[in-house]
Formats: sequence, C-alpha cells, structure tokens
Amino acid sequence: MSRTLLTNIGWITTPHAPGKNRPLYKLDQPDADTILLEDETIHWIGKAADLPGGTDARIIDLQGRGVTPGLIDFHAHPVFAATREAEFQLRTAGASYADIAAAGGGIINSTKKVAVASEQELVNHARPFLDNALTHGTTTLEAKSGYGLTVEGELKLLRAIRALGNDHPLDLVPTFLGAHEYPLEYRDDHEAYIKILIKEMIPKVVEEGLAEACDIFCETGVYSVEEARRILTIAREHGLKLKVHADQLTPLGGSKLAAELGALSADHIEYLDDEGIEAMADAGTVAGLLPVAAHFLRMKEDPPVRNLIERGVVCALATDFNPGSAMCENMQMAIHLAAIRFRVSAEEALWMATAGSAAGLGITDRGYLAPGGLADIAVWNTPSFEMIPYHFGINQVVGVFKRGTLVVQEGRRVG
Repeated sequence: MSRTLLTNIGWITTPHAPGKNRPLYKLDQPDADTILLEDETIHWIGKAADLPGGTDARIIDLQGRGVTPGLIDFHAHPVFAATREAEFQLRTAGASYADIAAAGGGIINSTKKVAVASEQELVNHARPFLDNALTHGTTTLEAKSGYGLTVEGELKLLRAIRALGNDHPLDLVPTFLGAHEYPLEYRDDHEAYIKILIKEMIPKVVEEGLAEACDIFCETGVYSVEEARRILTIAREHGLKLKVHADQLTPLGGSKLAAELGALSADHIEYLDDEGIEAMADAGTVAGLLPVAAHFLRMKEDPPVRNLIERGVVCALATDFNPGSAMCENMQMAIHLAAIRFRVSAEEALWMATAGSAAGLGITDRGYLAPGGLADIAVWNTPSFEMIPYHFGINQVVGVFKRGTLVVQEGRRVG
C-alpha cells in the first residue's frame, strides 16, 4: 500500500460527497490542514494533531496553499488533426458560424484533416493539449469523436482517445459523436448516413468498447429532433449512455428530447425554454454550461442559469475545447467566464466544475474531497477559492495529484 501525507494545507474547499441530501451549489470548508492518501483514494482529512498513529507515509508539505477536487471537464473535443485559426479570422471579420460551415469550413474542415491523419498523428497532436489541461487543474476530461463522419474516421478517433487514455495521467471519458454533422455527400440524403450510424458505427464502437456514451448535435440545419430520437434510441439499446448538444443556436427542443430519453445531459442550451427546464428537472438531466464557446461565438443569448439553479437542476461546467468554437482547454477560464456571462458566484462555479461535472458524466467517485473518494486534487496558489474566477488569464494551479500520484509540481507536469 502506498501512502502520501499532504501537510500544511492553507485551506480546503470541496463539495459534499454524493448522497441523498447533498446540497446543490454549496461548498464545505472543513477545519483541516492535512490529507492522508492511500493508493488512489483519500483515506483521512483532518488536523495534523489528530492524525491517526502509526502512519508511515511520504510527506508532502503544501506550504500553506489551498486544495480543491481536481476539475472535471465534462464536455470536450480534444482529438483533432489541425487547428482552424483562419476561420477565427473570418469570424472576427463578421462571418457567422453558419456562414463558415456553408463555405466548407467548420466541422467538415476538421473532418478533411482527420481523414488523412494517422491514429498516431492524432495522438501526438492531442497530447500537448491534455498536458495543458492537466497543469491547469483538470484531472478528468471527456473526449468526443465527431471529426471522422465515416466508419473508419470515427473508429480512428476513438482508438486515438483510447491510446491517450492509456498513456496520459488524465482520465479520459470517451464519447461517440458520429452524429456531429452530415458529411457533404449526405447533406441531401440524411437517411443514408443515419443508416451508417445505426447499422455500422454504433455496433462497431460498442463491439470494440470504444465509448461510454453517444452524443448528437440536435440543431436546426443538422439533426432534427426526430432524427436524434431515432439515433439515440439505438445507441441506448446498445448500452451507451446518452448526451445531447441541444438548443444552442435555435429553440429546437433538443433539451426536452434529452430529458425524454434519460440522457446524462443537455449541453449548450442557450435557447432553453421554461418547458425544457421543467422536463430536465423532472428527469434529472444535467444542464451542460459551456461559456467558453458562448464567448468565442459572441452568443447573444445565454442559458437561463439562474432559473435552472432555482428549479434544482444540476448544472455542469466545461470548456467545450474544440478547434472551431472553443480553442481553450483551461477550466479556470471556463469558471471565470461562467461568473462573467452567467452571473454565478465563485462557489456555484467551482461546484459546477467539480460535483456538477461529475454528475454530467454519470460518475460518483470524484468531484469532492472525502474519505473513500478518488485522490484527484488541485493545489492552488491563492488565498481562497474566490480568487479562481477573479484573477484570470494566469494559471493559479501549482500542483495536481491524480489518483494519489503527484503529476504536476510547481506548475509543471512531472513523471
């Protein structure tokens, strides 16, 4: 058994462990300065003077710095073949998301690059982004496919994600997103591509164990509600969890579909209406908030976050890291932008980026600091957690423990 003792902790801030009466959007600040890790989990939290006797552990002095759970980025697209900065320049000049896509840019642009890249090239391209996420405090990150849009392309992306997950300290949660867009050759024949999705892609993804969930871009001009219902129903029958890109650009009703099908989350939701809020609240569907994408796209609408909170819907926070609409793998920036755009408190934003995001992935062993929980810990060089959204544009994380192992020290990846 490996034991590590974290001492001289300045402050500890954490959501409560999952349970029937866990308060939403509330953080606990235990009167403690020491954490004992055993292998991959937290064994004990308390005052150094109360440390159980007979502890033979490696001691790490945190020098008065604070700790929170490792951040969880529950919605991201980190594996792609090339960046799209030329499209960014078009957007700053006034082109819309739809304009760029209609001109052959957007997701189709990334698809073309993935088609000619090898699996190893995809792995090599993604690894530095994962390192950046880790050094900024992210310890679990969802990784979607969606830039293949062919059987071979989607499997290649998911295999690259698997290879990265086996090689990198970050825990990657793989999600199949073959229904990210319609390939150009199927723009006028949706049925043909849907058949490929449900008869070839989904069965092969499940057969190889390459994904835990299936996502879809349910939006005007992409997948209709009925098309999304059909694809997601098949995915669920194959044992995949469900997620939905919903109501981002228009009030199409993807959030209500997510609730109807028991999806883990409905994400983006800038155009979520009261009926959708009620459906999500009744179904327990998590509301996925992606302020980096909203900022990047200069969205005029914001999700009805305060209404969601007041209705008791769990909100999760993520970067939506991707090359087209959110070129940012830093969860600290997501926390900052959530405070600015959505007017949430530091307490609410940090809860969403830990406990809320864990709920958005359907996992219960992380997103909090308590005995029995996974030893995923971010170490902050700040006097309090309130500084996280306030002092932005720098990296406030100086250390990261992943499954009990020190993987970031003084802001640099180690090991």
